[in-house]
Amino acid sequence: MKSLHAAFVFPAAVLCLAASLPCRAAESGPAPPWKGQYKIKPTETGRLTEADVVGPDGVVYPNWTKTGVQGGIPRVAVAATIEHSGGRADDGNDDSAALERACRAVGEKGGGAVLLGEGVYHLDRPVAVRHDRVVIRGRGAAKTRLVFRYALPESGIAFPGLEPGSRIGRNSQIDLHCRPARLATMTIEVDGQMVHQWTRGEHSGNTFATSVTGRAIVGRVRDGRHTLCGTARYQDGTTLRTEIPVRVDSTYSDPRPAADFRAAIVFAGQGYSGPPVQLARDGRRGERTLTLEGGAGLAPGDRIHIEAPATKRWNALVQNACKWGRYRQYQLQVEKVEGNKVTVSQPLRIDFPTIDGSFVRKIVPIQGCGVEDLSIEQTENLWITSVLFSNAWNCWARGVTVKKCGRFPVYGSNAKWCEIRDCVFDDAWFKGGGGTAYAGWDGCCDCLMENVETFKLRHAPLFQWAASGNVIRKSVFHESDAQWHAGWTHENLIEQCVVESAVGHGGYGFGMWASPPEDTAHGPNGPRNVVYHCDIRSPKTGLWMGGMNENWLILYNRFRVEKGSGVSAKTASFDHILRGNVFVLADPKASMVHLATADCIGLEILDNALYGGNGQFATGKARPAVLAGNRALPLADAPWPTPAVPSIYEWQRSR
Repeated sequence: MKSLHAAFVFPAAVLCLAASLPCRAAESGPAPPWKGQYKIKPTETGRLTEADVVGPDGVVYPNWTKTGVQGGIPRVAVAATIEHSGGRADDGNDDSAALERACRAVGEKGGGAVLLGEGVYHLDRPVAVRHDRVVIRGRGAAKTRLVFRYALPESGIAFPGLEPGSRIGRNSQIDLHCRPARLATMTIEVDGQMVHQWTRGEHSGNTFATSVTGRAIVGRVRDGRHTLCGTARYQDGTTLRTEIPVRVDSTYSDPRPAADFRAAIVFAGQGYSGPPVQLARDGRRGERTLTLEGGAGLAPGDRIHIEAPATKRWNALVQNACKWGRYRQYQLQVEKVEGNKVTVSQPLRIDFPTIDGSFVRKIVPIQGCGVEDLSIEQTENLWITSVLFSNAWNCWARGVTVKKCGRFPVYGSNAKWCEIRDCVFDDAWFKGGGGTAYAGWDGCCDCLMENVETFKLRHAPLFQWAASGNVIRKSVFHESDAQWHAGWTHENLIEQCVVESAVGHGGYGFGMWASPPEDTAHGPNGPRNVVYHCDIRSPKTGLWMGGMNENWLILYNRFRVEKGSGVSAKTASFDHILRGNVFVLADPKASMVHLATADCIGLEILDNALYGGNGQFATGKARPAVLAGNRALPLADAPWPTPAVPSIYEWQRSR
């Protein structure tokens, strides 16, 4: 793709302004932990890459021209109805098997839509879709209702899907489900020998399920009849226990697909296919050619995952105290293979250095699937997402209403080019942390959320764990905070959104929050995330930046803050551009921008309006590189600013 930065001529005034701004080379004092790459002026054509787009305001933005379902969400023809597979609305019976049969039959024939009629359908267990181009479609969110009512037995513990005398082979999946409140451990034993144990950790949240395959049992005991035992132990010392007789058979290949209790409806791709192959040369930001150490067996059209592991070197560089998670990752499509050189469909957004053992790996995602025009409601407080796109490309949710999700309403995990649009997400059962009640993108790239409204969630909108190049726009988020929640998220856009932050549903009270490097549960966030023309209201600081954040673009927004600064940054939060914003600060002690540490350098704070506060534009231990054109005014409910173009995303796409 031809780089957009070369396609336009910008007004002389814009170029003159950009050229007149001081550069960091002239500054003295603390230096950032690495050489900045993203604070580029339009005149620096030698630094611009395909990953950059010069905006109409002279700001260099990330490239979002390939975001969301490629070619747009298709209108998929109806190929079957749930009634043809035995489902019935309004009869009170379980329709999960019928829906799964219909989806499988349609998928085996090449795809199509499974139509659900008007009325209420019940799902007593999760439905997994594993074929491409399968769409689940209702008659409208107000007309077609799915009630997900999977529940534990009265005893509070069970081996779901196993009947007494069930045959267990090496590939059999054994699930143990337990009442989640204050759960400490879950243990699976066979004839008194422990084969698996789950123990509560920092991110366990409302976990109720654990599983193991028959490989943990076959070989440990002889073929024949045995007793499978599950035990749940709780923080108050109480214990639940269940037993079931099973027949172990080392020659048996279980034909049943593995159950997937992550979501009421899960669209699940295969994921990794084949071994990792190391890069022979650094993958540099903006490049589309990767040089590999050896042949990866790749061909045009293949999908690949690229990753730079969080090594000891990198963790020290970014001061990352979190010892797990995903950070520098991306997914790409192969266009051309010449020997050990692979050309991909998009430029890299960040560097993937060989010093950290960067590698590529082939992936096989599910593709072209969707859920449309229906509502989903969960009846039990179990940690189950309503709709999950896992290892999915070009998939979507459209016209979906979710009431009282168990974990997430509609969520993407390791997804690319997916969309969530025209949806309403209302409340969640559990908001106690550990990863719950979010609306956003997790480990996803180049995905789009548009025209979504949420109520009473914990964190929304949200990006986490290597999420990159995603766009969330034209949406309203009630009673939740916006988050770059974990794991080096980068080049994501929030634009034309309304965020009404609150603390009553698990949010932190900031309008927007980015996790800091010392956070052992989340780690720092990466470069060039963008907030454009949003309206943010919060009890605490409007935007709190934890550090290691390079060149974030905070442009043409309105922040209305009850107590605290408009923006607060610390720990090598550097090279940001804050331009054209309106800050309404009710706290008479608060400044517009507070730079808490001396290494927050290189900031450009331009043409903002401060209403109220203490009248100071920048306070703290660092000085902005540019502080010009800002205005201090008496406290008032100021208007939303008007940027040169209302949507930078649409502006890019139109060109």
